Amino acid sequence: MSNFEFLLILLFFNSIILIGLVLRSIKRKSPRILLKFFFLPVFASCLFGIFIQAAFQVSEISNRQIIANFFLIIWCLKSCFSYKSIKSLLLENFLAIIRQQISDKNYLALLTNMVKVSSIQIICFSSVFSLNYLSGFSQFSFLDIIGIILCLIGLFIDLISDKEIKSTERDKFLTKGLRSYVLYPNITGIIFFLTGLQVLAFGGVGSEWSFIGLLIATFIIYKTLIPKIESNLLKKYPDYSSYLNKMPKIFSFKKII
Repeated sequence: MSNFEFLLILLFFNSIILIGLVLRSIKRKSPRILLKFFFLPVFASCLFGIFIQAAFQVSEISNRQIIANFFLIIWCLKSCFSYKSIKSLLLENFLAIIRQQISDKNYLALLTNMVKVSSIQIICFSSVFSLNYLSGFSQFSFLDIIGIILCLIGLFIDLISDKEIKSTERDKFLTKGLRSYVLYPNITGIIFFLTGLQVLAFGGVGSEWSFIGLLIATFIIYKTLIPKIESNLLKKYPDYSSYLNKMPKIFSFKKII
């Protein structure tokens, strides 16, 4: 089985689950199921990838691979209970297009969109999927340690950011805690996390190509997600513009005391 065939099987599997979520949401006449479990296909594809690797004896399962999959599965499960506003903004146009295509009974275009979104999911997390194909030697290297540290930092920032959001009044935008350093610490955490997964992937065999996944994910974050978040916050809080102009978005070199 080639790398391309492996990814094609995962894409098909991922698309089936995504289509199931969309159909379930349509039946309930609510996007909540799709929004809550949007990363469930990625979670399932991780497990399915390991199953294929073992069933077809593509390669041995390495410690690096186990850790990378564990991190991604934890993150996918966490996403079911967080990122509500981020997922809503990211899927806003997607949901509108789906409703229109169903209304027009344009099922071919609907299927095409499902595969397109599923492809983006597979590509963005291709670092882990590449490890599930050829995971490399089981021994840890210095890069593996760096990757684990980056993933832990990302998850830690993400969890603290979520906790701060939940403890803030809804009619005010948060300017304390992590948001006194950057505007969007959640996204900072996600970028650290994805970078950590990519560093782990470099320990696999022939996995350098998966770096494109990190680049595409970063592009989506900067060119699509952040502008939508800012537009939404400016509509909700008119005075947010003054705060927006004086704060770094994702990374800051401000000394933390």
